[in-house]
Amino acid sequence: MAGWLADRVGDRGSVTAIDKDTSLLRELGTRPHVTVVEGDLMTMDFGSTCFDFVHSRAVLMHLEDPDRVVEHLVPALRPGAMVFFEETDGDPAQRASAADLPPPFRDVMAPLASGWTWARTLAAKLEALGFTDVDDHVRDDPLTGASPAAAFWTETLETIRPRITDAAYMEPLGRAAIDDTSFDAMIALLGDGEFSAPFTAQHQVSARRP
Repeated sequence: MAGWLADRVGDRGSVTAIDKDTSLLRELGTRPHVTVVEGDLMTMDFGSTCFDFVHSRAVLMHLEDPDRVVEHLVPALRPGAMVFFEETDGDPAQRASAADLPPPFRDVMAPLASGWTWARTLAAKLEALGFTDVDDHVRDDPLTGASPAAAFWTETLETIRPRITDAAYMEPLGRAAIDDTSFDAMIALLGDGEFSAPFTAQHQVSARRP
């Protein structure tokens, strides 16, 4: 998204890309109108009246206190500036009947999505902060096998496998470890073009600072 924005603002505009790990943004940072900042959104100072537009995609939902980050962003927005947050809600997987979900999905994916609840409160938070023209467009995102999303989740699951299959890691989080049989069965489902299950909804929330 930072690259897409940089292409559109041209040399007369500027883009600031923020990430805790900027190793994948090095080439982007060589462009004269792009500033790459390595920092923690929870603690960094965004400055005052710096930005005309702020965007995030599936970032704030993972933070310990996303409301705090949104509050700290307000002074950094120029009057009339827009925000556009695309954040994920795990509600569809939670609303689905367990009997209608394949056991590997129920055991592996549904617990991952259970903690993604913040996005549904974001529009109300922006209104409380005084934003206007608040719009919350919600799009269901079922998880389908042999799709780009399935490829993403295959790689993600393989990356976090050592943690989510380790009882010593999961029990302090109040969650049961995933057994290897369920894990392998979920990976197989992700490669199956016949598989589809309700998983997440994406809240695309836009608003304007007065």
